[in-house]
Amino acid sequence: MSDTSVFTEGLLLGLGLFTSVGPKDAFVIRRSVTGQHLLLIVLICAGSDALLIALGTGGLAALLTRTPIVLSLALWGGIGYLVCHGLLALRSAVRGKHNAEDGGGSQRYSLRQTLLGTAAVSLLNPYAWVDTVLVIGAITASKSADARWPFTVGAVAASFAWFFFLTYVSYACRWLFSRSIAWRALDGFVAVMMFGIAAHLATGHF
Repeated sequence: MSDTSVFTEGLLLGLGLFTSVGPKDAFVIRRSVTGQHLLLIVLICAGSDALLIALGTGGLAALLTRTPIVLSLALWGGIGYLVCHGLLALRSAVRGKHNAEDGGGSQRYSLRQTLLGTAAVSLLNPYAWVDTVLVIGAITASKSADARWPFTVGAVAASFAWFFFLTYVSYACRWLFSRSIAWRALDGFVAVMMFGIAAHLATGHF
């Protein structure tokens, strides 16, 4: 298999995984509509995915699969995180706590707040660990030595492409969030996604 075809395989796998809306994607949308530090958000989101993919390829995925107790604890901890995130989003959707000014960029975030907030939602997000470390990392590690590099680059490229698209499209569509109903719809969608992902992970565990 040529480097180009392996790269394409990694790219398509990455796009299939990263384009499903999760906690990090919801965070990116919220911050992007303010128009602040957009490129930094892209770099941190995609850079964290690259780091986690490297960890998985480097053997963390194999280590986790060989220690069922640790893997189970991590899995159920991640499910709990997703359920809590879904409940918070559901509460926001019901209460409609966002106001129309949120979409106009009235909320200001410092460079430090953006850096820490984006890094936290990227690296503490259990679903991102499942996608990058366990799925992409394990698949990459199973390939021949010559195929690992282009496959990894393809997966990382997918992450950069997705978060660049999501960040700048969210900013371009910031007018949508001038209405509180748009925020409530987003929160409702996120809640459904979080509960669905948690249920999928829980049922797949048995």
